[in-house]
Order: sequence, then structure tokens, then C-alpha cells
Amino acid sequence: MLPALLLLVAPAFLPPAQLSETAFTRKVVALVAESHVPGAALQVWKDGKPIHSQAAGVASVETQAPYTTELAFEIGSLSKQFTATALMMLVHEGKLALDAPIGSLLDDLPEAWRAATVEQVMHHMSGIPDYEAIAGYDFYNQPRTVTEVIAVAAGAKPAFAPGARFDYSNTGYFILSLIVEKKSGVPFDEFLEKRLFAPVGMRSTYALHRPAGVTPATGYRSRSETRTAEPPIAWSSTLGAGGIVSTLADMQRWDEMLYGEKLLPRALLVKLWEPARATDGKTIPYGAGWFTDSYRDVSFISHSGGTNGFSCFYLRFPEHHVSVLVHTNTYGGEIGALAQAAAAHFLPELNYYSLEVPSDPDPETTQEHMTALRQAVLGEGELDLLADGMKDFARGPKFAATRTPLVELVNGSHSFRFLRMRSVEGRTGEIEEFLYRQANASGETFWTMRFSEGYLASLDWADE
Repeated sequence: MLPALLLLVAPAFLPPAQLSETAFTRKVVALVAESHVPGAALQVWKDGKPIHSQAAGVASVETQAPYTTELAFEIGSLSKQFTATALMMLVHEGKLALDAPIGSLLDDLPEAWRAATVEQVMHHMSGIPDYEAIAGYDFYNQPRTVTEVIAVAAGAKPAFAPGARFDYSNTGYFILSLIVEKKSGVPFDEFLEKRLFAPVGMRSTYALHRPAGVTPATGYRSRSETRTAEPPIAWSSTLGAGGIVSTLADMQRWDEMLYGEKLLPRALLVKLWEPARATDGKTIPYGAGWFTDSYRDVSFISHSGGTNGFSCFYLRFPEHHVSVLVHTNTYGGEIGALAQAAAAHFLPELNYYSLEVPSDPDPETTQEHMTALRQAVLGEGELDLLADGMKDFARGPKFAATRTPLVELVNGSHSFRFLRMRSVEGRTGEIEEFLYRQANASGETFWTMRFSEGYLASLDWADE
């Protein structure tokens, strides 16, 4: 399961030259509209407190009730970090060893799966086939038995020997849920509710039994160009792979718990986002329920979540005590850009306005890159500065809607100033990445242009 406005912002926290709060609020509304989702909610936390809360769109397509930040939502694969935490609690209590083969802990597993260790399953390095990839999201609409779930995945062969590489597997986290049940002696939902949710104060979060007074949003999915309301996810069909329901307020409590030792000693807690290592020594940027990465040179951990009716994206910047969580009530909602935009707005280290404009070391190259930008956005000339993929972007009909808002930015350009150049590793080798700051009729835009062998190979843009 997969990667109305309320503002609570402390003005002193904002970088000096970025978007105004009014402009940022409008930007969020625009991004939600561009994502073509019914509704979405965003919350940003700094030092354990919400500093921005905002919702847009509708919670119900039928009644047009507004989306709010108080609604409960299916967190999908964010559930995996709760499952991993439960496992680590059992490790801390001496009831479970991370190097234990799962075949020694559970009966009735396919022989080909039994050698994978608990830790390998947590890191998605078991090779166990993903039943979601086989059966699809509709499989979650109905209650399932353990036998049914295992049978779906057992119909495919393991992708590789345990530990060889990374391959995301919901089946693995379903199995880990069963291991928690086996080693704790209580149903997994009960373990979560009594050992995790209650101590953290997550009174509106649930697995199987919805607490009184909790109102979940209606989830939707587009089918045959018609948006259809989806039933709530069936807990028994997914367990700790993706079955938890929560709220922004409760997730803020969870986020703050991750800085302390309420559930786990620090040494075990940090293992949840410690990158794994394959048997060939290659680093895998996934811990246990957390991907590790960097954005604009700032390290972060993250995870996305998706169910048949919901999508969410959770970004944490632990070194800065800043987190962002966005959710929407539709399957496949593209909201990662909204989470990144919020992070860039509220974390000064991510904000391009903080970069000084140096003396341009090569004005001729800057001018050539402006020409490449005009070719990419306006389709001007021979497109001789563009790689093949960017030529398709420049004139291909499927990118017309993406290009349209960029035309005004490029045509209204007042300046195009060099900020930096660096070499990055691309799929086909080393790439030169240039960052430019452009003033235009709409304000300012930051363009990231990546060149491979002298040709523009990819393009990103942002206003912060």
C-alpha cells in the first residue's frame, strides 16, 4: 500500500523571502484541485506542536460536506511502522529474535518462505511475493482468512533468495502481524490498541473496532471515469500491512512519541529507520516501515500509504523536529508534491530563498539553458538542446496540461539567475544538475535542470 481553511502558523518561524501565508494557503488549495481528489488535509508539526493545519475539498461527493482536519482516514502502509514497533517491543521483552526464521515461528507457511528471517521480512528483503500485486486493492474490501491471504501469494514463486535485495511485500507484513499474535498471545488488533495506541494517547486510532465518536471520511476510487464510494478496509484482509485508521491529531502524538522512549529504548527505536544492507553489501534505503532519503540535501524519513479509498504521505525531518502529513479520500491521490511543498515552506533549510545568488561563473551556459527551458516549455525551435524524453514533454499531447501553467512563467521572465551546479548520479551515469532562480510576472520560480551529455534530460520547478 503504497512512496475551508484553518491556519496555525508562527510568523517568526518563516524564512524571510518566501511565499506569504496567504499565498501558501492558496497554493495548497490549488495543488489539491490539480490533484483531482475529492478532499485533502494537511498538517505540519514543529517541536511537537501543529504549526499549520489546512483542509480543502469535500469529505463526501454525495453531500458535498467539506473535508476537515478532524476526519479519520485509512493510513494504509503507514500501518507498517506500527507493526515494526510492535515487533521491536517483543524483541525488547526477550520474546522474539530478529534473526529467527519465520518458519520457526509460524506453521503452514510455504516451504520457500520459511528461511527468511523476521528482520529480512521487516526490510522487504524476504523475496516473499506481494499478494496485493497479485490480487489488487479490491481484495481488501472483504474479510479474509489467513489461509486465503497466504494462498494468493503462494501462487507465485519467491522473487529472490532472502536478503538478496529489496522488493516491497505486503504479504511480509501480514505475516509479521501473525508473529506478533503468536509471541504475545493476544490478537494483533488488541496488542496495538492496548500496547501502542493507548500509551501514546491515540484515542481515535483503531484497527478492528472503531471508537465511539470517531468519524472516518468516505473513501473514493475512480472506476470507468466514475468516482465510486468504497467500503471501509477489512482488517482481516490486511492486518498490520495496511489496516489501521487514524487522525491527524493522533498521528501528531505518534510523531512526537518517536522522539522519546515511551514504547522502546532509543537503540531499538532508531533501528526502524536504519537502512538495511543486502547480502552483497548494497545499502537498501528502507528500515522497517520507513524509507530513508534526502530532499534538497536535507535527510528525512518517509512513507506513503494507500487503500482502495485513501492515500497519504508522511514526511519526517527528525534533525529539525519537523514533520508533514497529508491525506486524501481517494485511491491513488498524487499528494507527494503537496507534502514536499509544505516541507519547503516551513523548514528554512529546504527553502531555496535561503540560497545566496552568486556571481555567474558561465553566463553563456546560463543563456543556453534558458534557451533549453524555452524549448522544453514553449516548444521553440529545433529542440536541439533536449534529450528525447524532454522532446516528448515539449510537444507531446499527454504533457499539454503540465506545460500550460509553465508558459506564463517562461514568457513573463524578468531574470534567470544561476544558483548552483552539482554532479549527481543518474540511471545512465553522471548528470549535471543546475539550479536557477527566475523572476517572472507571477513572482519567482526555481528551476532544477538536469543535463546528460549536454542535453536537458529532466526538469523540476518550484516557487519556494
